[in-house]
Amino acid sequence: MTAVAARATDAAVAMAGSPSAVALLGVDAALRAAVPADDRRFAERVLVVPRRDLPDGQWSPGMLVGDGARPLAALVLRGLVTHDVILAGRCSANLLGPGDLFRPWRSPDTSLPCDARWTAAGGAAIALLDARFVRAARRWPGLATAVYERMAEQLDDAAVRAAIVALPRVEERVLALFWQLADRWGVVRPDGVVVRLALTHAVIGELVGARRPTVSLALQALAEDGLLRRQAADAWVLHHDSFAALGPDGLRAGGPPVAPAPPAADGAAENGAGRHQASTVVALERA
Repeated sequence: MTAVAARATDAAVAMAGSPSAVALLGVDAALRAAVPADDRRFAERVLVVPRRDLPDGQWSPGMLVGDGARPLAALVLRGLVTHDVILAGRCSANLLGPGDLFRPWRSPDTSLPCDARWTAAGGAAIALLDARFVRAARRWPGLATAVYERMAEQLDDAAVRAAIVALPRVEERVLALFWQLADRWGVVRPDGVVVRLALTHAVIGELVGARRPTVSLALQALAEDGLLRRQAADAWVLHHDSFAALGPDGLRAGGPPVAPAPPAADGAAENGAGRHQASTVVALERA
């Protein structure tokens, strides 16, 4: 998300005269495009939904709706939301960023003894797609189509994440994970693709299904081969050609390492790599 888009989002959040409400079409371009042009000005006024600011750290889904009716879904406006699923003492994490939809009040229908944990970082804020959105979707069916398409995209992302976790080598999992994250949070620079997320080794392990010590060794090996390096506490750099290491002749076949690229010149231009750019660097920490 560009600085201009971020300012537009903040302005839309301030609409309706209340910090707990947001003009939905002002913060989501796809939903705005789903309404016919002749109706958009009217839709902007009527499609105002509740907004909730999430505290950094762990939070409870019950704080969003209380005893009231459950909304259709929640939409991430800014920051980062993490969904952890704990099973047999192991934790698997899923990251949600601006534009993602989720339903934290819904428990999975499974006989497995799973526990869920929700955390937020980076000053996260969400919009609740409540009954007002449902009524608007009846008048403008394109809104429902946009929601279903986005949920389908997220299912596709989850399928790719499952494929990542199934890779036999942890180095491959970590490298593939960062390329997937680059689709959302990557910035293309001359020296590589910068992923601006402050991920700890423990969180990376939860994302790829590995323990922290193993992840630390994998990151060390990837850095030595010039494929992925940590630039700062809040940034990682992927070599432009490092995705080739995920092919049939890559890491599994013991292929040659990729030579590191020269450092970028001061003031080098940056270009967004992902389909949903995030402007805020968010930190994910585990106690």
